[in-house]
Amino acid sequence: MFRRLSLLTSICLGLAAATNLVGPAAAQSDVARLAKDKAERSVKKVLKDCEKELNSYCSQVTPGEGRLALCMMAHEDKISDTCFSSIFEFVDGIELGLSNLWRAADVCENDIEKNCASVQPGEGRIAQCLIEKKDMVSTPCKAELAGLETRLKN
Repeated sequence: MFRRLSLLTSICLGLAAATNLVGPAAAQSDVARLAKDKAERSVKKVLKDCEKELNSYCSQVTPGEGRLALCMMAHEDKISDTCFSSIFEFVDGIELGLSNLWRAADVCENDIEKNCASVQPGEGRIAQCLIEKKDMVSTPCKAELAGLETRLKN
């Protein structure tokens, strides 16, 4: 029970992060579009796998700002294993994505300062700058960017 409650608490954070990715302003760069598409696929899977629970327990809840996640948390003892697994994969994917971004930022720190210092952070603009200037970035950064692009496409 504690594991489910802990996981569903994480969902609130995850859904909030996904909401920011899925919003209309997010598609400013190719990297942001890839992240947005991946987030949308993940959200759709959770909504499909948890459709029964959402209809049974949360049909009167207005979506947005984590309200559906909070509703699901209130009914966490009643959700199916399929729904739980889908939520777990969703949260795990967000954590992995954030980890990938932190790693890329760390590996590419000098390249960012050298080649993209004037780029405003946010919406994937720095990653897009590095990708566009990949001939000018270090080998480790190139490898990290290639890996990041691949993971976003899957």
